[in-house]
Amino acid sequence: MFEKSHYIESKGYTVLVIRSTLRLATSSTVTAVFFLLLVFSFLNAHAAFGEESPCLGCHSEFKKPAKTVHPAMGMGCESCHQAAGGMKHPEQKGSMKLTQDIPGLCFGCHDQSKFQGKVVHSPVAGGMCTSCHNPHQSEYAKLLISDQPDVCYNCHDKAAFTKKIVHPAVMMGCTSCHSPHATDNPRLLPKAINVLCVTCHSAMASGKHVTTLVGGRGFHPVGGRPDPSNPGKQMSCVSCHNPHSSDVEKLFPTAAICQKCHTQF
Repeated sequence: MFEKSHYIESKGYTVLVIRSTLRLATSSTVTAVFFLLLVFSFLNAHAAFGEESPCLGCHSEFKKPAKTVHPAMGMGCESCHQAAGGMKHPEQKGSMKLTQDIPGLCFGCHDQSKFQGKVVHSPVAGGMCTSCHNPHQSEYAKLLISDQPDVCYNCHDKAAFTKKIVHPAVMMGCTSCHSPHATDNPRLLPKAINVLCVTCHSAMASGKHVTTLVGGRGFHPVGGRPDPSNPGKQMSCVSCHNPHSSDVEKLFPTAAICQKCHTQF
């Protein structure tokens, strides 16, 4: 049974408090007070944006709508920024500073364990979160400063990914095959290389390559033995195929692909 209880004032709004009274067989009464989630959401939004921050008087770019807004913006500027002691803001350059250095500041909200692994992306290892992400708002997913793969080309040579034949996975976005932060696999792969490849190339899942060896002696190995062209590494899909792009058919790194290992020919 629900019954009207009373009204309260909150941030300039009158909010109706609803009280639910449940009478049990023991005649005891349990009273629970509920605030409608919609009201809470509205009040929080009003607190964060309705009462305009004085910072927006100068930083008017943050008044503009964006596709992706960092949730920290709703926590207030002071959640990440603070005044530098002994300096006047905004008169003096450097009069505002972060509450702590990046990436420590980011780890205040983001789980640090997700950025640790045997292989860590260089920008992450260097604490350069803002080299890929806008800390305030962005027109791109994940607060990226530009869309994939362009954001990756800021460090990685675009020419290596835009040759005559491009692996469709590249156009799906670099993170379709690579973790952008950290992983326990080489080259920031989320899985072992051959396991990753067969998520799309399912016909190769048996490990039997489509090329039959001379004399019908089975199939070319794609794993489980040393790679003759890459000492210390095991055979894998990338032993014969460039995972990004190539000027040769089937993403071969060279036209004479077999001679890469079979030098006697």
